[in-house]
Amino acid sequence: MEQAALHNFLHRYFTANDCDIVEDQDGVMTVQLTDEVDEMLMNRPFYWHYVKRIGGQGMPMKVTFITNPEKQEEKGEWIHFGSPRLHKMFQTLREKGRITRQYEQVTPSQGQTSLVPWLMINASVQYKGTQRKDEVLSIGLNLMNGGMIPGIMEKIDPNKIGPIINDYCFTLTPMIRMPSAIKRVEQYINTYIKSQDHSWSVDALQQLESEKELLSYFFRHDLGNESEQEEDAEAKEDAEKRYQDELNKLEERFQPSISVELINAGVLYFSQESSTRFIKGE
Repeated sequence: MEQAALHNFLHRYFTANDCDIVEDQDGVMTVQLTDEVDEMLMNRPFYWHYVKRIGGQGMPMKVTFITNPEKQEEKGEWIHFGSPRLHKMFQTLREKGRITRQYEQVTPSQGQTSLVPWLMINASVQYKGTQRKDEVLSIGLNLMNGGMIPGIMEKIDPNKIGPIINDYCFTLTPMIRMPSAIKRVEQYINTYIKSQDHSWSVDALQQLESEKELLSYFFRHDLGNESEQEEDAEAKEDAEKRYQDELNKLEERFQPSISVELINAGVLYFSQESSTRFIKGE
């Protein structure tokens, strides 16, 4: 998910949580939070505890979020992958429920308009080695013909979808069942990860071995003590415990790993025109 798609995600997140978008222009979005969203995101537990205790009216914050790299020096909070605030949003999605159902807001020109079902999945891929990298994959799968569109959130106008289907519109019954659809997306994610450059994992393993050698060097005297004296035996046992603790920390820090976590998913219904546009990459 590029920064433009991240901006799209923010728009959908806040509108879905009934926040007012005060201004939204060129990668800079000002949002009037609700009480609930302020409490979830803004790390003000003492304030909200006090408000609830006295039965008062809370004053949720108005916050400006910036996703345009050229504007990150402006007044506001720069949002990017790795931002604690963004990960907090992901966490609230996981806690409140991951599945959504929305419809493209179309106005039929004549007669009834059919809406095509799409499975939308946003997943977080975390690469951990000497450094950590987070990546969000946004994938759409047409549940009628199996067409798959990576980065689909970049193609969706958040202002044109909503939770209520318009009059004179009807939804098509999916030809692909949900378990099969999810399996296809999982296969795509696995293939995508395998296609990436994994030289970072080799570097991490080399760094891990180097750190292990250094650790062994520092503990060589204490671990090599073969004395039968009780005090020496206790010292060696203590050294072995400290050595193992440090070794575990090194493993945790440098052992390369890749994990995938679902952020949210949903079935979104789009017109035939929009579905064709997605497939063509327009």
